[in-house]
Amino acid sequence: MQDSNEELVAYNRKFKKAVLDVMFSMSDTFYIHCMPNPLLHIGGRGMTDREQREGIVLVFGPYSTRNLNWDEGSILCEMQFNRWEKVRIPFECVSRIFDKSGQVNMQWATLVSSESHRDEPQTAPEGTPVPPEGETPAPRKKDKSRVIEVDFTRKRK
Repeated sequence: MQDSNEELVAYNRKFKKAVLDVMFSMSDTFYIHCMPNPLLHIGGRGMTDREQREGIVLVFGPYSTRNLNWDEGSILCEMQFNRWEKVRIPFECVSRIFDKSGQVNMQWATLVSSESHRDEPQTAPEGTPVPPEGETPAPRKKDKSRVIEVDFTRKRK
């Protein structure tokens, strides 16, 4: 008997949360590659045309992320782009997690849950609206850099 899509999504979320827990405890800096998803929200900056096609790589480190939290369906935090932006990352859109040294590289299929197909407008953390599927927020400013890398070996103690 084949698992239903919702069972696969639930298993996928549970596994990704477990890997995230290990990455947060073991690595100062790591990266998450997120594929486009109607529930993915990258603050007011939005996503560039290229990011909407290929996804976006986000840096999780001590100076790029704050107010980090996650629930059953998403990672919620603020991330530093040109300024702090509220970010919501549904686990379904996480396709890869890898560390700075290249020693850890996990890759998954991205799945679509029934929550991603709701017609009513979604809201991100703090009431920031997320457009329905098929619509994308207009980016405020095109940022040519997709990954901000910081050398934490010289950080002050």
